[in-house]
Amino acid sequence: MEYREPSRIVASERRADGLIEDADSPSRLRRFEFVRRTGRLDGRRLLGAFLLASVAVVVVLYVGRQALDGLVSWLHKQPRYQIRFDQIQLATPPPDCFRGGAAAFLERVRKTANEPETLSVLDLKPDQIVNAFKRFPWVENVESVAFPPGSIVVQLAYNEPAAVVQVGTVEQVVLDRHGVLLPIEDIDSARLGRPIRITGTGLVAPASTRIGLVWKTETPEQPELAKVDRRILQAAKLAGFFMEPKRKREAESSQALRMLVIFATDRRGLFVQNAENAMLLWREAPGEEKPDEPSADEKWRILAAKAKSNALEPQKKPGYWTFSHNDMQFAPTGPRS
Repeated sequence: MEYREPSRIVASERRADGLIEDADSPSRLRRFEFVRRTGRLDGRRLLGAFLLASVAVVVVLYVGRQALDGLVSWLHKQPRYQIRFDQIQLATPPPDCFRGGAAAFLERVRKTANEPETLSVLDLKPDQIVNAFKRFPWVENVESVAFPPGSIVVQLAYNEPAAVVQVGTVEQVVLDRHGVLLPIEDIDSARLGRPIRITGTGLVAPASTRIGLVWKTETPEQPELAKVDRRILQAAKLAGFFMEPKRKREAESSQALRMLVIFATDRRGLFVQNAENAMLLWREAPGEEKPDEPSADEKWRILAAKAKSNALEPQKKPGYWTFSHNDMQFAPTGPRS
């Protein structure tokens, strides 16, 4: 029987198909493998891939954030999103007596609130404009703030001068109807006209640091014991009542209705002197009347009726007028402390 040697062609073919590894053939580069030939995960390679991916994500996020911040900063500085503080629109102009008008008013508000000259609308905090105006003594309330395109519109209620308190022979303090001290340097006296004057004995001027706050009487020795002076607050409230537009218009046509002085320190109550030098015992401030006392509106109605009949002309003897619920009566003597 003839013995034949197996053909080597088959083995070559099997090598070509990758079924048999040739020890002499060079090893081929393998791809990054996470699974070993044993079928188990390669933890080190998996951890390395995870760390590499994490670093890549962090770098991308950082670069993206820097680019976004730069874009936002650039956008906020664009002219279309910036407005000068003095370009804020006041829906209602400040009181006529405010020195310099709206432009000076806005500048004083800005300096008081320490705001920059130019505001970025995109950077404004919700209450920034409201708080800036609330800090100013002339602002009673910020009623609304609107942001139409390219502008800011503010609706304000103002503290308006109601009276001047005469302290001693020289010093004067300007008050609104709530007894809040207003900066006298902001007032154009030519436009203020003739305000009602509050006077009395023993009045002590409040500290200059109380500008924008309610009147309190204090002494230099014990400023911490400052107390609200109810007499001044009542007189300021009454002055504000007389200065309301309707009554102010009526007073323009009648000297008897034009009030000049309020005496705040008489124990019987508030005394008022009109432009005819008639003295009226008004008693309590509007809204604080006692049960046996007519309301402020009722007193004004009675007073207006008397003024039409010239019944309040100066009397031959000193005295003052008092109010009942339907009439006025003349009484002897005058106000005293």
